[in-house]
Amino acid sequence: MSPRFEHRREHRFEHNGIVLAAREWGVPDGLPVLALHGWLDNCGSFAVLAPLLSGVRLIALDLAGHGLSGHRSADATYNIWQDVGDIHAVATQLEWDSFALLGHSRGAMVATLTAGTFPECITHLALLDSLVPQALPGAQIPGQLRRSILERDNRGQRPLKCYPTLAEATAVRVRGDSPLSPDAAPHIVARGVEAVAGGYCWRSDEKLKIASEIKLTPDIVAAFVRAIRCPVKLLLADAARISRCYGMDQLLPQLDIEVIPGSHHFHMEATAPQTALRLNRFFAS
Repeated sequence: MSPRFEHRREHRFEHNGIVLAAREWGVPDGLPVLALHGWLDNCGSFAVLAPLLSGVRLIALDLAGHGLSGHRSADATYNIWQDVGDIHAVATQLEWDSFALLGHSRGAMVATLTAGTFPECITHLALLDSLVPQALPGAQIPGQLRRSILERDNRGQRPLKCYPTLAEATAVRVRGDSPLSPDAAPHIVARGVEAVAGGYCWRSDEKLKIASEIKLTPDIVAAFVRAIRCPVKLLLADAARISRCYGMDQLLPQLDIEVIPGSHHFHMEATAPQTALRLNRFFAS
């Protein structure tokens, strides 16, 4: 196994007119791994974990609309399956015929859809605190589209919020819906804000906060899950989080689940070494 190194290299990819930013950690000849962050995070989400991983070449993306990546067009929203095409484009540009996926939260859901769409390409599927997107029965989808349209109209009238200091912007992540420690939050903030007249604003596309236009039905989600061929590792912050798998875990006989008690961002906190230990075993298998 090649020794680890902490060299960090920035990447830029382009797909459908959008620039996708990324950061690389690891060894050049290591197992190729694409890492996908959660909703309103960015690739800084992996800054604590990545240096603890052995024998991998990890490229963590800023998914579209997040971090240093570009935003989708004004008429587009962020339906979760759109990221699958971006991931395939990035892997193609890297000339990776096969690679592993590491996803956290929404990024884990995207990783699962990707592994079901391109099962011949994915060698390992490592998921942190999520497995699949929440599905809706078909009868509820018209209401979902209505909600998305109305939220978009409403949000488009709001001015972008600005924070006078970087500390105040950081405090938003420390006390957010998925709180981060004061040590972890700056990794997200560093790529997540930009200086503007009067302070700092979040770079993320405001349309990310709008309800999805369309959600997948349970049958469609199950079809993606059944198509996965590779080994799957799911690390949960709490055993109760298994309920958020909506029973789809029962469709994966190759799924291995472990609990690492902690917060939703346990891969960024004091439990990062425990997370790395389990991932190193999994990626070495």
